[in-house]
Amino acid sequence: MIRQTFYMDRYDWTVYAYYAVDDYYTDEIVELLYDVGCRGSDLVSAEKNLSSGNLDTGLTYSNFDTHETVMVIAVTSSALEFAKSWRHEMGHLGDHISQTYGLDPHGEEIQYIGDDIVGKMWKVAKKFLCESCRSKNNL
Repeated sequence: MIRQTFYMDRYDWTVYAYYAVDDYYTDEIVELLYDVGCRGSDLVSAEKNLSSGNLDTGLTYSNFDTHETVMVIAVTSSALEFAKSWRHEMGHLGDHISQTYGLDPHGEEIQYIGDDIVGKMWKVAKKFLCESCRSKNNL
């Protein structure tokens, strides 16, 4: 598993990202989800997802008040599945920021948010985007 924390200045938003997660890390991530405000059925659902050990899954939880997000991308079966999971979870993060600031979900700003997220995650995410890189890095 790889952990990454990054801050999006323009939106005063902190993201705790986890890559290549398997069920071993369930307790750690559930504790962080609780710390950022995840409760009730959302927390139960997240724990169930994390402990399942299923490939090609993920989750994104955001606390709209504190501007914090926990993003998880499980172990993926291929570079394509990583790209799909990454895009999916980044989409949720972009939506959460857009909702918080009342931005037009069909406008340019949401696209720029997506660009910012890719830029922040690129250094880590690029390792998962080709099969030979994944093999070389034991991912």
